[in-house]
Amino acid sequence: MTNRPLIALVLVLAAAATQAEARSPIGGATMPRDPLQTDPLGPRSEPTVTVAQAVARTQIEKSGYSAVRGLTRGTDGTWHAVARNPGNTPVAVALDNQGKVVETR
Repeated sequence: MTNRPLIALVLVLAAAATQAEARSPIGGATMPRDPLQTDPLGPRSEPTVTVAQAVARTQIEKSGYSAVRGLTRGTDGTWHAVARNPGNTPVAVALDNQGKVVETR
């Protein structure tokens, strides 16, 4: 049977080609990336949020604000953040313990 060495050679070549493709999926070329842009409201909040943060964010958004950033809780239990008002202007907001959202200075 002279086919065995031929089959072995084909398998070795196929494995080598697969490894070469795994190392360089686009033949060594890289795709250009868009330049990073900074958000004028600051960095987005951490990806892992607590339930309390999610509730506070939702309450602020239900009050007509969007793009809520930098959500922190004060010692008195009031939540503070920067958000965009309905006019799309960045403003500081606070959510008190009663669920009332007000713009702060």
